[in-house]
Amino acid sequence: IFDLVIFDEASQCFVENGLAAMYRGKQVVVSGDDKQLQPNDLYKIRWEQSEEEEEMALEADSLLTLARQHLSQVSLQGHYRSRSLDLIDFSNHYFYKGKLQLVPHFEVINEAKPAISYEKVDGIWESSRNDEEATRVVDLIVSCLKKSPDKSIGVVTFNAAQQSHI
Repeated sequence: IFDLVIFDEASQCFVENGLAAMYRGKQVVVSGDDKQLQPNDLYKIRWEQSEEEEEMALEADSLLTLARQHLSQVSLQGHYRSRSLDLIDFSNHYFYKGKLQLVPHFEVINEAKPAISYEKVDGIWESSRNDEEATRVVDLIVSCLKKSPDKSIGVVTFNAAQQSHI
C-alpha cells in the first residue's frame, strides 16, 4: 500500500494498466492533458473480445478520461515549457481556447526565427514508406549535425517501415 500514487501523462495510460496501482494508493493524483496523445496499442492486442463484449463500449480508454468522470479537476493556466511561443500559441488558440498564459523563454524571446518550418516533398507513399521524404530527412539530419556536431537529434515517424528506412 502506498500513501500516494501519482499518474503523470495519464492521457497515454490505458485504464487497465493503472487500476491496480490506484487500488494500492491511499491517495491518487491523476494528471495529464486530454488534448495530447491518447493511449496507443498499435502493435499489441489488448484483449480478445467475446461476441457479448463486442456490443459493449468501454466507459473510458485512458486513465485520464476515467478520472475526469469521477474526480475533481484543476486546470493549469500557464505554459512555460516550450522555448518558442509560436509552437504553443497555435495549440493555445485552437485547443485551449486562448486560456493559457504563455511565459516566454528568456533566451529566445527576441529571436525572429520561426519555431517550425514546413517543407513539401514530392514523394510517393509506397509499401508504408516514402523514399523521397526519407532522403530529405537524412539530408536535413546531416546538415544539422554539420552545423552543430555537439547536439543530438531525434526523428519521429508514424510507422516502423519509414523509421527503418530513414
